[in-house]
Amino acid sequence: MPAPGDDLEFFTTLVAAGTMTEAARHWGVSVSAISRRLRALEERLGVQLATRGSRTLVLTPEGERYRARGAEILQQVRDLETAIGGDPGHLSGPVRVVSTAGLGRCHIAPLLREFRAVHPLVDCSLELTSLPLSAVRPSYDVGVHVGPVPDSARAMRRLLRNRRVVVASPAYLERRGAPQDLRELRDHDCLVLREHEGEFSWRFVVDGRELAVPVRGGLTCNDGIALTDWCLAGAGLAMRSLWHVRRYLDEGSLVQVLPQIPTPPADVVALFDADARVPPRVQALVDFLGDRLPARVSGSGSGPRGSPRPRPGRR
Repeated sequence: MPAPGDDLEFFTTLVAAGTMTEAARHWGVSVSAISRRLRALEERLGVQLATRGSRTLVLTPEGERYRARGAEILQQVRDLETAIGGDPGHLSGPVRVVSTAGLGRCHIAPLLREFRAVHPLVDCSLELTSLPLSAVRPSYDVGVHVGPVPDSARAMRRLLRNRRVVVASPAYLERRGAPQDLRELRDHDCLVLREHEGEFSWRFVVDGRELAVPVRGGLTCNDGIALTDWCLAGAGLAMRSLWHVRRYLDEGSLVQVLPQIPTPPADVVALFDADARVPPRVQALVDFLGDRLPARVSGSGSGPRGSPRPRPGRR
């Protein structure tokens, strides 16, 4: 059992064990010793932390608060010790990642699996979303975003240079022809990614200024991979990220349309809480993504090569 002064470690471990019997087995002591230690802790705090049974341990509201805050404090201590002089190869603790859906499925999820193989004590959770990160609950450690940063209050690191391009299948272009300028987009079936309510538009750069061009079509979707499948099947024009369609362009199953008109940068970035110290495990994950994502995208033929590796910091 932890030393008498290590009450936070004792209680969080006891709760994780689930029962006093299991905790006693874990520490190799008697159940009565666990009971005495818990009773002494409650007497010191002046509150009841849990109701006990041979098979259950039910936390009171005060017990739940003590457990949750205690777990945070213990993790902060571990992070501090790692940052000062601990072994960075023995990182531990949770990392919560939120990513745009298409990039998350194709690249971030596999990279998280690889990261945990290197750091098996880090628990990675991934949430995929079609919402802008500014609309997602703020309780994530790393947000992976494509395009302009939605929240300037967060620290940012670019993981991958990227932009979006208009593409179509050879079958569609043979049937409908290719638009020669932006005005001709109104005469085409445009496959629209539905990311929010309101008018759909594609963005280009004309005479050094960003221009939003309204588009419309009979097929809309909130999933970029499904949209690309429609495009491959000849259903219309689509504006897609180069990280996703590069391999289709290389093999000829898609053709870039309006290549003479540039589009704004849509880089892949990692976002952090700018007002908090970045835990070593989060820093290690971002470094890992910054190292592996460009190589993975380039190696798969589905995105641009290389990107610089600045350290996290404010925009």
